[in-house]
Amino acid sequence: MSEKKLKLKVGDYVLGKYGTGTIKNMELCENIGDKYGIKVSEVWVQDMDRVVVDLENNRFEYGKDLDFINY
Repeated sequence: MSEKKLKLKVGDYVLGKYGTGTIKNMELCENIGDKYGIKVSEVWVQDMDRVVVDLENNRFEYGKDLDFINY
């Protein structure tokens, strides 16, 4: 499996509840559903439920609501 499928990174293009966008910032939270956490540049896919991301379109999304777009 390629690294792209194992990690979610700042700069990845994703599909969320409110449309598509590029990840601008990410925070890894202690608990699922938390809104704030530790700023990170990438996370393993198995930790996506604990991530909150800011997209370049000025929206935020929880990691559980994201899908990868492999371009």
